[in-house]
Amino acid sequence: MKSYELEFYAHLGLLAVKFAQMEYKLSAIVGKLFGTDDDLIPMTVLENNSLSMNIGLLKKLNRIQNFQKPVVTDLIQQIIKIQSDRNLFIHGIWSTPDESDGSVIIICDEKRIKYEEKYEHSWKGFDQIWYHSKKHIFSLSDIKKRINDLNDILATQDSLIKDLENYDFI
Repeated sequence: MKSYELEFYAHLGLLAVKFAQMEYKLSAIVGKLFGTDDDLIPMTVLENNSLSMNIGLLKKLNRIQNFQKPVVTDLIQQIIKIQSDRNLFIHGIWSTPDESDGSVIIICDEKRIKYEEKYEHSWKGFDQIWYHSKKHIFSLSDIKKRINDLNDILATQDSLIKDLENYDFI
């Protein structure tokens, strides 16, 4: 394996870890905003939630709890901004990094199912089509930028979690 391939894969792995940390910490913040000392309650409520569901819950809790609303609102916006990247990076189909014209790129193929049904005026009746694919091209600096964006989000989350541990909801 070439050195640039190793570097790409190492950064993609780090990115996956950072996305997982972001999701875990988001759940922790939502759980703490429930205002209970019993961790079992929020864990039970959140155990099967998607990232979108936890963002929605955080939005609702941010409206009713009086806890650093501007910071939480900004955090929500940062997470929403990176949410589609998270889905692409975790679920996309990655190529092997390729070096050409002095730069190294990697392609992520976003495969989704799109169903179309068209009525044909012929013996076939309905024509069914299932497909969708979109290719995204990334450089190593693109990946590193997303890691830095996630580091900012994680730092905000760490600060909120620390402050929530000492917050009195009464």
